[in-house]
Amino acid sequence: MKIFPAIDILDGKAVRLYQGRLDSVKVYHDDPVEQARIWADQGAEWIHVVDLDGAVLGRPANAEVIERIVKAVSVPIQTGGGIRSMDTLERLCDAGVSRAVLGTALVTQPDFVSEACATFPGIVAGIDARDGKVAIEGWKQGTEHGVLELIHELELLGVRRVAYTDISKDGTQGGINYGAYRALVDQIDIPVIASGGVATLDDIRDLVSIGDRVEGVIVGTALYENNFTLDQAINAGRGSGEE
Repeated sequence: MKIFPAIDILDGKAVRLYQGRLDSVKVYHDDPVEQARIWADQGAEWIHVVDLDGAVLGRPANAEVIERIVKAVSVPIQTGGGIRSMDTLERLCDAGVSRAVLGTALVTQPDFVSEACATFPGIVAGIDARDGKVAIEGWKQGTEHGVLELIHELELLGVRRVAYTDISKDGTQGGINYGAYRALVDQIDIPVIASGGVATLDDIRDLVSIGDRVEGVIVGTALYENNFTLDQAINAGRGSGEE
């Protein structure tokens, strides 16, 4: 299982939010590019970058920063936040981004999602949910879409990978929602990237125990707060007993 250390960009800085709340922000690095170098130097196999400003605004706000991250490290970059047009996708792909994560557009722009999946490899459906219901617009707006219902619709549009975030767990270090991931992989046919609540290496091991359908896990606050090292997380993701 792959470990995706996270870089969430807000106002040009690397931050973490508590349960997705923009009024609960902690800055961990003034320079997201330098933070990417730190993760790369520590052995990151992937880096997950979110343009939080873009997610709220509905258009890229930190595209230049993301482009600089791609140039600064040789690690593949998975990024999302405000991607709602083919022009934005083309800019990110031309910059060298390996995977683009679509969010709000999954609900509001199915035609765009279909075109994106047909045109660009590596499209990820970034599904964020509270109490089993999908949230959009940078997590500010709830919907009546159930997670499973939406994923089945997206599979028909060509989506082949989903990153699922339990918003109530995100940034809390309160442990993963193991049951949600266990149930999800039993009911869909595409791989899942888990996100939200990782606090200990045991959370990572629990996800590994579900099987190969959990392709990876996005880890943020636990790494920034030094609960464990990136190297320890990678070893746990590989099912290694070494720490």
